Amino acid sequence: MTEQQAKNSLYTLLLIVLLSCAGIALPYPILAPLFLNEVNGFTTFGGIEPKILLGFLLAIYPLGILIGSSFIGAASDVYGRRKVLVITLIFSTIGYLFSVWALLSENYLLFALTRFITGISEGNIAIAKAIAIDLSPPLDKTRNYSLVSATTYAGWLLGPLIGGLLQPYGAYLAFLVAAVAMVFAIVVVNFYLGESNRSKDTDQHAHLSIRRMLYQNNSFTLLKHKPIRRLFYVFLFSTLATNAYYEFYPLWLVESFNFSGPNIGFITAILTTAMILSSIYLLPIVKAKYGLVKASKISMFCFALMMFSHYLFTESSSWFGYVFIGILIAIYNAMLPIFASEQFADVSQGKLMGLITTTFSLSNVLMAIIGSIISLYGSVYSIMFGGLLMLIAISLLHFSWADNATKKT
Repeated sequence: MTEQQAKNSLYTLLLIVLLSCAGIALPYPILAPLFLNEVNGFTTFGGIEPKILLGFLLAIYPLGILIGSSFIGAASDVYGRRKVLVITLIFSTIGYLFSVWALLSENYLLFALTRFITGISEGNIAIAKAIAIDLSPPLDKTRNYSLVSATTYAGWLLGPLIGGLLQPYGAYLAFLVAAVAMVFAIVVVNFYLGESNRSKDTDQHAHLSIRRMLYQNNSFTLLKHKPIRRLFYVFLFSTLATNAYYEFYPLWLVESFNFSGPNIGFITAILTTAMILSSIYLLPIVKAKYGLVKASKISMFCFALMMFSHYLFTESSSWFGYVFIGILIAIYNAMLPIFASEQFADVSQGKLMGLITTTFSLSNVLMAIIGSIISLYGSVYSIMFGGLLMLIAISLLHFSWADNATKKT
């Protein structure tokens, strides 16, 4: 692949990541106000506490991503990135359309099922990360990953902003917009994204049946390697902490300051803008000055402090605090996967990125369940619990990897 071809593939990939992540993030400013402020058959299903119903929905979607990312990234190693990406986008479109139907009919169980199916398809973010690695060389790996990270955050900016603005007109509209975005993404992939995975491994295993591929080539098989297993625990606790923040700051904003859907969308836009700018401009500087591991530990520690500080936040200070939080998340979210890729360069990158995405999704599920129970006593405690988990992640990274990582970075 020439440098220009690699750039064209990268630009196309970034557009797909933007659309996909915007679709993922669209519902976030919608669900919390829906379950706290509205009373109907959907939000009172089975006479269950609305916070528990919300927590289940927050868990079922990443559970789907967990399952999907465990094999979608590995499947792209075998069958090709482009082909697998198109299939997952089709299923995402179907999932969003059925979500619209479930909301209009106030069918909670159908909505939960469609969120699960959509989550499985959204495991394709592992493919995007793998393509970013594939394009190096001729392109720089760190630069590629930084741009993918920035575009991911841009999707997280655009999605909640649109979702928040659409919320007053009906929750279903956000999912309809997401379905349209997925259709556009399918067209773009078909016409503009080239195949980046032209390895001997692909040719050798392309004849595998889906059943054998799932059994022999899923991302969890990497955990039999002790060094990868140790890094898995670092990712697990750090993403548990991150998800404690992601999943419960909208609830905290509603409980503490009575934020509406549009206000949650706006503050999320500020948060993700800080993440985007940091990914593009700050990451290369931080990496050059501190290295991958030291930069990760510093940003993770500061993030933990900000989590504990939520108890002291006022309505006005939260807007400024979320800018700093966005910068911190951008740093360690990019540094840790790049570190993993460099440490295990001999491992299939689709499978490795799938394991990282799977870990994030696993923590998403666990935190949705644990955090929703803790939130019964106050959502701020769910967020502060995340700060404690981040300190554990820092300890694991320091004692298990710091010396080895310093030598290699």
